This record gives sequence, structure tokens and C-alpha cells, in this order.
Amino acid sequence: MNFVSSKIVQSCTKIALLLLITQSAFAWEVDFSRRQVQFNDVKNEDRLPASIKEDQSVILTKVFDAVEPAQDVVIMNTEKGFVPEVVRLKKGGNYRIHVVNVNGKEKNVSFVLDAFSEHHNTVFGEQKTFSVSPKTDGIFSYQCPETAVQGKFIIYSDIAADRKPASH
Repeated sequence: MNFVSSKIVQSCTKIALLLLITQSAFAWEVDFSRRQVQFNDVKNEDRLPASIKEDQSVILTKVFDAVEPAQDVVIMNTEKGFVPEVVRLKKGGNYRIHVVNVNGKEKNVSFVLDAFSEHHNTVFGEQKTFSVSPKTDGIFSYQCPETAVQGKFIIYSDIAADRKPASH
């Protein structure tokens, strides 16, 4: 084999190898979503977030019903932790949460409330506002990963409305 024909064979081999690699690369399926794998022994209802999405018929009836005004809740991120550390919210209520960073040492930190899919960057002296409407009873934590402090949302049902007098 002469020099020219060996160069042609090398070039063709490189092109064929490149085509093989690109075809196999397109055959791979990569899932970049944050879906979790369903396990056989875990019910899907247990994995739902605290702010469950409702079907449209329920949403439309709520729009035409009297709307309960949102209650304001202020959470401050201080040098010693969150104030208040525990926030009690009624199930089914509408709440507007204001997170204010007043931490002089850490001027740019995060506020993470995973159960309600709320993740916010808080800058010193500024507030971040978001709304929540809890649909599930329970205790849900919120934290600041940079300072390793955390607080809790306690979601409760209106038990007094569900109770009947003892005379019945």
C-alpha cells in the first residue's frame, strides 16, 4: 500500500468511527427531570407535595365562592436563626409569606421550603414574598442551607369545626 492510499483508509476509518459514536450517542436517553422513581411498596399519594394541585372543577368553584383574604406571615432570618422558628398555619387557609434577611454576617442566603416547592435567594435588608395554601396536615421544615438553621411549618385542621356537642 502506498502512502496516499493508507491516508485515505485512515480518513475513512476515522469517519466511520465518528459516525458510529454519534449514532450511539443519539440512542442514549437522558432524563434531566427531577422525577423520582416509583417504588412498588410506596404509595404515590405519600410522595405528593403539601400544596397538592387540584382539578379545574374544584378551582372554578373556589373562584366563584367567597375568597378568604390571605393572611400575612413574616419570617426573619437572623444571625441566631429564624424568627419565628415555628409557624402554625391552618389547613385550607391562604397565606402570604414574607421572608426577610436581617442577618448581618450572611448577607446573601437561601430560603428553602421543599414541601411547597419554594426556593428563594434572600438578600440582606430585602424581602421575598410568596403565597401558600396548605392542603395537608403535618409538620414541614424550612431551612437556610448556608447557615444550617431551620424552622417548621405546622399545618393543622380546624378540629373545633368538625366536633359536635356532647348532647347529640
